Amino acid sequence: MDALEIAKAKNELRRDLKLRRAARAYDPEIAGALCVHLAELCVAAAASKVACYLAYGDEPDTELFIDWAIENEIQVLLPISNADGSLHWVAFEGETETGIYGFAEPVGDLVEPVGLDLVFIPALAIDETGQRLGKGKGYYDRALAKLDPLPPVIAVIFEDELLESIPVEKHDHKIDAAITPEGIVHFSQALK
Repeated sequence: MDALEIAKAKNELRRDLKLRRAARAYDPEIAGALCVHLAELCVAAAASKVACYLAYGDEPDTELFIDWAIENEIQVLLPISNADGSLHWVAFEGETETGIYGFAEPVGDLVEPVGLDLVFIPALAIDETGQRLGKGKGYYDRALAKLDPLPPVIAVIFEDELLESIPVEKHDHKIDAAITPEGIVHFSQALK
């Protein structure tokens, strides 16, 4: 496949996955299960500082986990989207405002994403090799490329979003694990 065909295939897959998510009803049991697995990874890694994101719309819920992390004295950095395609990070203390894309983003002083133990990112799907399909704007691929050293990266998805394969472009960033309501799927040795 050439670059144009890959981009087209990714866009078609994104459209299908977004339709599936839109048809899914919010389930507090799923949110609770995700929180448990996210917390398990933090405990296993003895994490004291993580990067995460505020789930928007029909994304898998991260709010319960963020509350748990803060209650357990884990510093949580959350992103702010910038018009230039970059992310800035805020040490979350509970306050939000509407960002440039119309969803809640953290309010607070900007901090550098250094000393992170784990990075939890959104995804529409993950394949059997750990390739991630995002929403297509490249924010997280660019942000991950700037982290040095790069801590383990974990995507949060629903169980049916684990796919056999995903079309890949050069800039796409592999992840180390995926969290689903059913458990943790490892793609590298970074968390073992």
